[in-house]
Amino acid sequence: MIGLKDKYQSYFKIGTAVNTKTIETHADLIKKHFNSITCENDTKFGSIQGRKGDFDFTKADKIVQFARDNKIAMRGHTFTWHNQTPDWVFENVDKDGLLENLKTHMSILGKRYEQDFYCWDVVNEAIEDKSDLYFRESPWTEIIGEDFMDYAFRYARDILPNTDLYYNDYNEAEIPKRDKIYEAVKSMKDRGIPIDGVGLQCHWSVYHPSLDHIKSAFEKYSKLGLKLQITEMDVSVFAHDNLDKLEKPSEKILELQAKVYGDVFAIFREHKDIIDNVTLWGVADDATWLDNFPVFNRKNWPLLFDEQHKPKEALLRIMDF
Repeated sequence: MIGLKDKYQSYFKIGTAVNTKTIETHADLIKKHFNSITCENDTKFGSIQGRKGDFDFTKADKIVQFARDNKIAMRGHTFTWHNQTPDWVFENVDKDGLLENLKTHMSILGKRYEQDFYCWDVVNEAIEDKSDLYFRESPWTEIIGEDFMDYAFRYARDILPNTDLYYNDYNEAEIPKRDKIYEAVKSMKDRGIPIDGVGLQCHWSVYHPSLDHIKSAFEKYSKLGLKLQITEMDVSVFAHDNLDKLEKPSEKILELQAKVYGDVFAIFREHKDIIDNVTLWGVADDATWLDNFPVFNRKNWPLLFDEQHKPKEALLRIMDF
């Protein structure tokens, strides 16, 4: 079997999320099938600067060196997020102080890997999806204001003039969040904020969202005139509100999963002119964040390779075109 990245060479980059363990345990799969990688957690604010001024690049450096050694492109994830950001960032600061904390962090982190990261998720998950609020309530909005994203993207462009800058979010096919994301990004673009694209996480399941919702979402986002990336894709074998556990997925569930992957990759291929990258949030089923979310210590099987690193029907389905 040829590599997944080779099959999609004329379409878009094929990426995966990694950590310092999986670049060793899953190295063969990564090198064969993927030409883009994202640090799962090791370039987030808390991982890089847990204490003010104390930058720790140990894990990130290891992953970057792996990418360099194997000539693999890298996505940056993420400069600004309400989670995994240390408390010190927000403590005893006014608007100017918080902006200075953000700008300093972005500058040191961004410049260190300027030649390695071809794009960055500048802001992650800032749109509210559970209420009538537009922006998620967080210290970023409480201290800076709802224009905090404008500052973040302007800083990013000044620091990284040749790097693509993305807004990244989940529930991207859900209404009304889909429309909130669209309007927020369109407003930024219309106001001249330097944004190059939208990252659509695509944490889906075999049951949800519907193919019609997904098609409609891509048709809407394509009107922005920006690049799109699928940034964190996986397809859970559980419905979002299902708290049960399984010993292993049935053949019926695996077929549903394969159909989802096959159908949505067909949509991705239809939009190859604007889709720059499709990244899976993990390499194989033996190492996935969904083993602990939304139910802690519940095994899930959301990826293209099984626990023994063998191709699943889902992989075969997206290669069959």
